[in-house]
Amino acid sequence: MLDLSKYTQQNICVAASGGADSMALLHFLNAERERFGFSLSAVHCEHGIRGEESLQDMRLVQRTCKQYGVPLTVFAEDCIGRSQREKCSLETAARNFRNECFETLIQAGKADFIATAHHQNDEAETVLFRLARGSALSGAAGMKEESGYILRPFLAWTKAEILQYVEKNDILFREDQTNFEKDATRNKLRLDVLPALENAVKGAGENLARFAKRAEEDDELLYRLSKVLLTVKGDGEDIEFTVAFSEEKPLFTRACLAALKGLGVQKDYTSTHLSDAFALQNLSRGAKLVLPRGVEAEKRLEGIVFYRKKEREYVPLAEEMKFSEKGFDGGMYEITVSKTPVEEDGNGWRVLKIDKDKLPKDAVFRFRKEGDEIEKFGGGRKSLKKFFNEKKLDVEERAYLPLVASKTGKEVYVVCGVEISETVKITEQTQNALYMITRKKKGV
Repeated sequence: MLDLSKYTQQNICVAASGGADSMALLHFLNAERERFGFSLSAVHCEHGIRGEESLQDMRLVQRTCKQYGVPLTVFAEDCIGRSQREKCSLETAARNFRNECFETLIQAGKADFIATAHHQNDEAETVLFRLARGSALSGAAGMKEESGYILRPFLAWTKAEILQYVEKNDILFREDQTNFEKDATRNKLRLDVLPALENAVKGAGENLARFAKRAEEDDELLYRLSKVLLTVKGDGEDIEFTVAFSEEKPLFTRACLAALKGLGVQKDYTSTHLSDAFALQNLSRGAKLVLPRGVEAEKRLEGIVFYRKKEREYVPLAEEMKFSEKGFDGGMYEITVSKTPVEEDGNGWRVLKIDKDKLPKDAVFRFRKEGDEIEKFGGGRKSLKKFFNEKKLDVEERAYLPLVASKTGKEVYVVCGVEISETVKITEQTQNALYMITRKKKGV
């Protein structure tokens, strides 16, 4: 059970969806805050998925927080539209939205920790899901009661114990009917597989959670032992991580993973990447491996060296040109502009729709410059370099992909084929819409 005495004088923010688990957690922490001396707030993320049902969830959370005297922050997003824009599953879009909400609260200093209502059954479900997908020991380790700024006070509780707590304390909650839809893999595990497993082997869920804890302990030991293989040189963009040669694959791959994370590769790696890095030891010196997010691994005399591939100096293949509906020949990429809707042709680049009247008069077709920034679609200003990293755009393409941007300033309005700025998006008031098509020229 999470030791709440560690969080005296800290602000714990409960992620309250309106469901039984999160409303029980809100009640529990509200009852314990005076005893342990932490302050309490709540956050509700309205995903825009279930219409009026979702709004009723939000209203229940609002009423309960008002009753408890707990400050509440509400975020709202059209996750259906977001999943279409980002070309990801609805589940992924909703998860990304929630994580952004949590990060916003932490960065703004409105919370020190976010408390989620994950419980022992969730742990068992997660472990089973990862094992079924072929996870190694690291993935089987499951969740932790404290991970960064995330707290999971109910991780040792079973679902049955939470429901007993709800009934005992007359806690109001709402049932999300999508939890009973079997389209999602996790719902199938929760509704069909785990109950069948419990029926066949009593205590299976609890045993899976215990296994996760033992796997976590073993994994932490292997990570500590792997540190002897890892050395770091340089800093900033020039930082390099060297993993000494070793035939002990469990230690070697963990050292490689530490190197990848040190270079900002947090989630994009796979077990294949780590196996390929291990195999790199048997290739000739100078052999390289291309990894996610612009990272490369190279066999050198001292071991396998991980570093971020530097963007090379380049000479644009075309001069910048004032924005025009005639389009732009960027040398490697050709941009066509149309006043009528255009279907995507499967070339890998998006057809982008912009409001022509929102483009400033100094807008030009040009290539990237140091210090360029973009107001992300949906809000949030970022450097163009960080935007490219998030979009996982190949470093070789960044230099030659045309932009629509300010001639004299650093404002980017369109990254051709990729995304538009919030500042030029289409609204109901738009009168002059333009469609921009990006095509890579043959033979270039």
